[in-house]
Amino acid sequence: MALRKAAATLFAAGTLVGASLFGSASASAEQRGGAAKVNLDCPYYFVCGQAANGSYFQFKTCNFEFQLPNLVGSGPLVNNQTAGTVARFYGKNRNLLFTSRAYDSRTVDWTPVWYVRAC
Repeated sequence: MALRKAAATLFAAGTLVGASLFGSASASAEQRGGAAKVNLDCPYYFVCGQAANGSYFQFKTCNFEFQLPNLVGSGPLVNNQTAGTVARFYGKNRNLLFTSRAYDSRTVDWTPVWYVRAC
């Protein structure tokens, strides 16, 4: 699958943790097979996610819309920000898909998600 999400805006004001701009992490065979690891390591003050293809993000900067890396498939979402902080997730046309109020940990389908506002 061709890269469907550009990462040009990721470095503008965000905080990425990982070896590359896209945040590709090596995933276990279980994660690649589709069963998401629900217990994603996400530092305090961050909202984090990882897709089945191994791409992930970790953001904490408020009042900024981040374009997400090439997230494909289901995987964990962890909102480990200050209690009550709401992260908002948007589709390709910037339509609101869902929100996450800290603390939150769940599995989501990342494929339709293109943008996030951490807070």
